[in-house]
Amino acid sequence: MAKEKIPSTPETRAKKLEDKKEVSKAFSKTFFAALAVCLSVLLIYSVCYISFFRPKEQTIEGNISNNTSNTVNNNTVINNGGSSNSSSTDNSGNSAAPADNGGSSATPADNGGSAAPADNGGASSGELSASSSVADVVAYFNTAINKVKPNASSITLVKEENSEAGGIEGNLPGALTSIANGLISSNMGVKAENQPSNANDFPVENESWSSHLTADDVERHEVVDNGSTYTITLYIKADDPSESSGHDYGHNGKVFSVISPSIVTDNAGPASSMIKEVKTGHRDGYVKVVVDKATGNVTSATYYFVWTLSLKALGASLSIPFGLQKDYSITY
Repeated sequence: MAKEKIPSTPETRAKKLEDKKEVSKAFSKTFFAALAVCLSVLLIYSVCYISFFRPKEQTIEGNISNNTSNTVNNNTVINNGGSSNSSSTDNSGNSAAPADNGGSSATPADNGGSAAPADNGGASSGELSASSSVADVVAYFNTAINKVKPNASSITLVKEENSEAGGIEGNLPGALTSIANGLISSNMGVKAENQPSNANDFPVENESWSSHLTADDVERHEVVDNGSTYTITLYIKADDPSESSGHDYGHNGKVFSVISPSIVTDNAGPASSMIKEVKTGHRDGYVKVVVDKATGNVTSATYYFVWTLSLKALGASLSIPFGLQKDYSITY
């Protein structure tokens, strides 16, 4: 039996139009909400990729050599968002860290000042103790650590490890916060062990130098005299999240391979168009080295800091902290 056709009247047409509008509203509400969730999940995955699997920064051809002798060619300094500093070269061809205005120089001080050991490729003439001033310790540290890249015969990344440094902050929905926290937790732990490294990868990554620290960059310091070696630990002042973070920027950029906002945006992949106001900050950082007294050479080094990624995306503001530690063994 044929279905009875409802007569078309102004009332029935209005009812159909109203029903279509309701269906359209429901679809739009569901679809765009689902789309926002999908994009947010994509953003979180992208952020975690940046944080834990980011590609190494590209070197500039001709400025840094990646040869088997681990030496650095010429004196060009590749900068990652900070001011440029030129390094000087001694007669042996070894690169020495430049002195920073306002801080302790790695060259011998005049007018009765304390002389830091010269970067001559040989034994260090300076002496330290637990009571040494921060200026003297920083000068000694700079001279020793800046000899690694030009002089080391081998550098081994003993361990690289990620750690949780706090939860996500911001106005991300609870369900997405849970997803993000799960991703972060699953990517914690050791990433590498006992891997050969080279001068390019040793901090500060892709620079010809390893430290431009001054006394003003150090929160506190420790020196332990072990007889034939010194153990030196420098605790670095914090840098708030900034769009300008990079090598030679602030305090941490003078000694760590810090994470710059450009690394985040360049490696964000599909999420790059969604993120805005990307900032990175660094805190709780310290570098601990063992220096052989007779040669002034650094034989082991530990770098640790917490870096914070802050950004805005899809109407949400996010701030995520990550801990990163790298331990190195060096021979000459």
